[in-house]
Parts: sequence; C-alpha cells; structure tokens
Amino acid sequence: MPKNRGVKEPVMPLAPEIAGLLDRMADDPRFERPAGGSSVEAARRGHEFDAATLCPPAERAEVGAVRDLVIPGPVVPLPARVYRPPARGGAVPTLLWLHGGGWSTGSLDTADIIARQLCAEAGVVVVTVAYRLAPEAPWPAGPQDCTAALHWAAGNIASLGGDPDRLCVGGDSAGGNLSAVLALASREDGPRLAAQLLVYPATDLDPSPELYPSRKECGAGYHLEMPDVLWCFGNYLSGGGDPHDARVSPLRAPDLAGAPPAIVVTADYDPLRDEGEAYADALDAAGVPVVRHRLPGLIHGSLDMLGVSPTARQALTGIAASLASMLRSGTG
Repeated sequence: MPKNRGVKEPVMPLAPEIAGLLDRMADDPRFERPAGGSSVEAARRGHEFDAATLCPPAERAEVGAVRDLVIPGPVVPLPARVYRPPARGGAVPTLLWLHGGGWSTGSLDTADIIARQLCAEAGVVVVTVAYRLAPEAPWPAGPQDCTAALHWAAGNIASLGGDPDRLCVGGDSAGGNLSAVLALASREDGPRLAAQLLVYPATDLDPSPELYPSRKECGAGYHLEMPDVLWCFGNYLSGGGDPHDARVSPLRAPDLAGAPPAIVVTADYDPLRDEGEAYADALDAAGVPVVRHRLPGLIHGSLDMLGVSPTARQALTGIAASLASMLRSGTG
C-alpha cells in the first residue's frame, strides 16, 4: 500500500462551508458541545441534533438492506445494526464500525451517516453497535462491549454474507480509539483482522495540552474544543482508567508490530490531529502498512456533515475507495 513516511501535509484554508457552519453553530444552542452542556443528557441530545441536522436521512447513502438486532454483550445485551450493500455475487468484506462521541454520546442513529456511506461506496457489510457509555459505564466497559461485538461478527460472518478473511474494524473519534485498541488486542486474542480504519482517532488520553501542537492550534473555535476533549477523557476514565495504559491510549503501546494494515484519517482543524498522525507514524515505524488521509480544510466530526459539506462528502468517498482497495489487495 502507498505510504507517506514522515511527510506532514500543510494545513489548508478552512473550507468555506465549514466556516459558515461554525458561525451557525455558535449562534444556535442546539448544537451542544460536550463541555458546554449542563449535563451528559444535554450533550447526548446535542450529538443527535447534529447528526439529524447536518446530514438528514434523505441525504444519506442508499444501501441494499438494513436490519436492527440485539447481540450478546459481556454484561447486557447490545443493540446493533447491520447494513448490507446492494446485491452482488459472493461474500463481501465486513466492517465493525464503532461510533464516536467521546465514549459518552453517540448511538446507532449517529453512526448511520458514515456506516451507510462506507457500506454503499466500499461495498462492505457494516455492523454498528451501541456500546455502553460513560460516565455510567466508564472504561473498560466500552472496549469490553466492542470486543464482544467483534467476536460476534466473526462468529456470524457467514450469515452476514461476509468473507471470513476480510473482517475489519473502524470508527471515528472515540470509535477510532476503540478500533485501534481492538486491532492491537486482536493480535493475541483474535479474530484476525484484514484492516483497521481510524477516523480522527483519540490515541493518547494524557490530558497535557503541550503534548501535541494541534491541541493548542485547534483547541478553540473549531467546534470540538479542548475543554470538550478533557470532559470526554474525564468521563471515560472516571472509573480509574489510566491514560498511560495502552488499552486506553494505543499510542502508548510498547510494540505495534503485527497490527492489521491501517487507514488513518485526520483533519486539518482538529485538536486530535497530531496524535492521530503520530499513531500513523508509529504504525509505519513498526512495519504496519499505513494509508493516510488528511481532510483538507475540515474539522473534527466533519464526516457526519455530508449534508452541508461537499468537501467532507468528497473526502469520505476517497476514504471508502482506500478501504475497498486495501481489502482487495490482500495486504492484511
């Protein structure tokens, strides 16, 4: 797969539609930022409002079929959703997609935007899961639920219409963090993964603002702000999780060798940009095939904004093409 070893892309001007959207968000309290909410419930309502408003159902990709179900979890049953691409011959790859939301917000409905697009454009079966959320269920509840969902997908791959040799995991933001954690764990505990798709992932939960320049450069004024990031970290680790534990912060893992091939996506105006790119560098240094996408002129969460951002829609099409190519190539 193509690599850009050590190449840092320049930051492009903010996409015009995103600049306008940021002004709109600042004036409308329904676009609730996590740290700006009076409660976790307010932040969750804000996330649902964002998804429904910035990419309404009518503007989402058409897929072959969608089915809701409940799968076994380690503590409680887990709601899940399965997306099938339009009919085609033979088994297709399967992607477990883990939603973002700072481990505290998000749902099957907020995951629907990207899940549909990847299903339709990459030609994969997509499974999404409503893992338990913090602070009610802090670390390690989320990874435990997602691990159970991954093993369920592997065990039911035939009924999903999937190819057992092309199972992969992916997610955005907190979901990207969980995907990276699962991908590392899969080296010992299985199942074998063909790829990991990490979209603006949180890879280092050490809260120090000086660790990564993007935390200061993009930490205010671009929707996701550093107080929001720290609010999310605090909720997730409120049960005693250690930010220096590799099961929390995959960038802290002492050895990344043998991890599945990765697609790592970052955004120009995202406080998490530099830790995501540092993780791509670390995977590359460990000999893991890495494909990088920097979203030009975009912000954290922009791939959920397809209804208002042509730039984001074009970027997601490119990411889906990279995933399809990686799964065809047999790199994993």
